[in-house]
Amino acid sequence: MSATRSRKSRPSPNAPIVLRRARGRLRVRRPQRETSFDLLGTVARDGVDPGMPEPSWPSGDASFLTAVLRAQRVPEPLVQRISAAIPLSVPSNTTLPDRLSEALAICVDFGRLDDLLNAPRLLLAGPSGAGKTTLAGKLAVRSDRADVRFVNALTGRAGGHAQLAEYAGILGLPLIEAESPEDLGAAAGGPLVVDTCGIDPADGQAWEALRPWIAAADAMPILVLPANAPVEDALIAARAFRALGGRHLLVTRFDMVRRVGGVLGAAMEGMELVAVSVTPHFAYGLRPLTSDVLARRLLSGALDEARWQAPAA
Repeated sequence: MSATRSRKSRPSPNAPIVLRRARGRLRVRRPQRETSFDLLGTVARDGVDPGMPEPSWPSGDASFLTAVLRAQRVPEPLVQRISAAIPLSVPSNTTLPDRLSEALAICVDFGRLDDLLNAPRLLLAGPSGAGKTTLAGKLAVRSDRADVRFVNALTGRAGGHAQLAEYAGILGLPLIEAESPEDLGAAAGGPLVVDTCGIDPADGQAWEALRPWIAAADAMPILVLPANAPVEDALIAARAFRALGGRHLLVTRFDMVRRVGGVLGAAMEGMELVAVSVTPHFAYGLRPLTSDVLARRLLSGALDEARWQAPAA
């Protein structure tokens, strides 16, 4: 059989039903549609089967922490890596958050917020509604550079421009409008915080269109994702962003959601977790994201699960 004949082809939705005779009986073989992006082996199962009760929490410490990761919808390959890194022999005074923090530090990359604050030029990218404009204000406030300027890139989003203009007015900082990478390049002589339009995580062309803007500003690109980003979206966005040479992640809405599996999904794609936003106010609430902070956040979110709150038998 040739390689062409042995390769499985994608059936047409209008493909006819195939009748095959096996052992004297006529069997119907219907064409099966292939999925274009299968996450069954990547993302932990969402919920339980209909009619089935929530499983109880395991009694063993390591098994319990593994169940916590799955309850948070952490991608399964990363669940396995973190679980394998959980220390088994520990002093008696070591807490569960300490053990989970140690495993996270081994399996996940964490960046330094100071590295971003000291960078001369930053460019924020991410999906619509992720909080990039508010985060631009937070970064400008935390920066020690008095001559920092805001840049509204890819203008045409009146709402975003008005919000950025308000922040610039309150902080007394200049605001530049850049309609092209050339405009941005002409303004790139000093410290900048560049705010860009929202991008659909699955829109590869939109991500690629950021490349000349990053080059024109000679900026450090920053991916901005909300803490409640779906795991699939976080994986796709992180892959596209890494292809642009970026690796730093800032997380918004960290104080507003229970499950943060999308954050770990982005980390699985090589992103460095740097900081979280814990308030919608633009002037404060930017905190470093460390393995200790993430471990406690994962555990506290799991405590809201119904199976944890169920009364003991």
